Amino acid sequence: MSSVCVRKISDYEPIVGRDEIKTIVSLAERVKGAKIIHVNSTAYGGGVAEILKSLIPLARSVGLDARWQVLQGSKEFFFTTKSIHNALQGDNSIELTSEMRDVYLKVNELNAKTLDLDGDVVMIHDPQPLPLIDYRRDGKWVWRCHIDTSQPNKHVWGFIKPFVEKYDALVFSREAYIPNDIRGIKVFVRFPSIDPLSDKNKPLHQTEILKILERFDVNPDKPIIGQVARFDPWKNPLGVIDTYRKVKEKISEVQLVLIGSFAHDDPEGLEWYKKTVRYAENLKDVYILTNMDGVCDVEVNGFQRAFTVALQLSIREGFGLTVSEALWKGVPVVATRVGGIPLQVIDGVTGFLINTVEEAAEKVVLLVKRGWLARELGRNGVEHVKRNFLVTKDLKDYLRLHIELVGK
Repeated sequence: MSSVCVRKISDYEPIVGRDEIKTIVSLAERVKGAKIIHVNSTAYGGGVAEILKSLIPLARSVGLDARWQVLQGSKEFFFTTKSIHNALQGDNSIELTSEMRDVYLKVNELNAKTLDLDGDVVMIHDPQPLPLIDYRRDGKWVWRCHIDTSQPNKHVWGFIKPFVEKYDALVFSREAYIPNDIRGIKVFVRFPSIDPLSDKNKPLHQTEILKILERFDVNPDKPIIGQVARFDPWKNPLGVIDTYRKVKEKISEVQLVLIGSFAHDDPEGLEWYKKTVRYAENLKDVYILTNMDGVCDVEVNGFQRAFTVALQLSIREGFGLTVSEALWKGVPVVATRVGGIPLQVIDGVTGFLINTVEEAAEKVVLLVKRGWLARELGRNGVEHVKRNFLVTKDLKDYLRLHIELVGK
């Protein structure tokens, strides 16, 4: 079982208020003692692992027997599941070979023998552990899809759909992601969340932020723009660099920080990191950093708080929690109008939505030059995240789902 931090629901009362905590505790009474098992494919790196790291202890603190299981797989397995992920997000060039299908099914069969799947509710996250449904015991099974499945590769969707149809309920991050050929299954739309008390989001003193910048030779006296995301074609790191080039023409002292982490379920990460480094090699004031450089959660927190403007220029995006992370720190976000991003970036209110590199550069320049506007959008962003995207809201939504499935 994956390790989690210690959290109590009462820790969040100063942030969300006593009434919200009372509501959560009251809902939890109706499923008290229920065994809830979450299964995903990595214990670190990526939004799902970060959510579970906080959600599991919070669920325990209100009386659920919540557990987190992590699927184990080979390099070939994760290459296959990355291909499935990319195909479900719309890459129509991908075809699964019979060998890929065999590896995918065999690894899930092996994991079914070692994972604890005896829960009142079993939550399966994303495509990697999807076939575990074939080994279900008692209890209700839910597939939580965190990716954008609005225009899936039909060949690959046809392969995984028979597994999806065996679940008791499905959860997507947006209504637009619900496949139109799914029938007779309960479907829920739920937003993912950030934890305001995690190392990545907790308040930091200004001296801590300055020490982090100093350690990586980033100048705190010059404007910093940045994107935090995996090194992945969908996250568009090359587009971020193109945007920086255009901003640099107008604001010569601007700096760019690109931060990503390598997760063991993402075999493309290193290749895209190298491609990004090559693309930026002749540019000044560009910092491309990863967890391998010692940039962990606290460092990401410090960098995000130091950003003048945060970027999220994804081509496709399931939700993009790094947007909420930046907004929570009072930083305006310039982002593409894709996936779950427009739920977080309200155009002209918490940041700006853009369609092109030129538009992105224009909005970044505007925010760097007009500090009062950046501050106003930043304040709006904090309130928007507080109302909609904190882990307490996520827990409340999960509790309602559990009540519907197994509640007293």
